[in-house]
Amino acid sequence: MNTEMGKNAPKLLLDEQIWKYLAKLLREQGFDVIHVNEVNLDATPDEQIMEYAVGKHRAVVTFNVRDYVPMAIQYAKDGKEHYGVVVSKELSHGELKRRVTKLLENVTAEELINAVRYL
Repeated sequence: MNTEMGKNAPKLLLDEQIWKYLAKLLREQGFDVIHVNEVNLDATPDEQIMEYAVGKHRAVVTFNVRDYVPMAIQYAKDGKEHYGVVVSKELSHGELKRRVTKLLENVTAEELINAVRYL
């Protein structure tokens, strides 16, 4: 990471509905962010995306509150660990970038473990 604040920032996996170019913009700021399309997970069931994220120690960023929040709760009930679910309503590109950047600057990877955060 080339920024002091990005040292312990969470690693993110952006879900399919999220603006794809956002991953590139955040990487340019020194954050470890990938989009599902970059790892051939487009049109993949949510459960598989979550499993991929867990395997790679990444938090999922999604607009899909309906599916991911219950999945995070089920992980807790099953005693399984995940690296965070970050949910949001659909936002403009600029506002989404601002909120995700703020999250990455202010929340550590450890703080996101097994957590659900709203942007």
